[in-house]
Amino acid sequence: MREETKKKRNTAIFVIIATIINLLLMMAFMIVGYVLLARFGNPESTTANQIWLVVIFLGSIGLSWFIYSRMVKWYAKRVDVDKKFAPLISPRKKKRPTYDDDEMSSMKG
Repeated sequence: MREETKKKRNTAIFVIIATIINLLLMMAFMIVGYVLLARFGNPESTTANQIWLVVIFLGSIGLSWFIYSRMVKWYAKRVDVDKKFAPLISPRKKKRPTYDDDEMSSMKG
């Protein structure tokens, strides 16, 4: 298998596994938040419970993203990323500027 193909395969596997881990973290934080809300929340206060549901949802997204980014940084320190993975976004090729005839004549002086 070619080196570039291995890098692309490693990148795809890493992205899939990292996404699954991120989703599992987010669901775990949501479940913990919902359990805490059910245990300590006021069942008569529907407005407060709705607000807490939104806070739990957004907090679980933020917390899972924070932990996910820390895990990726930790993994990047342990593994030579440039050697094992292909870049997700390849650099753009620089385009040469094109000029009209009017612009060319004005440049010549």
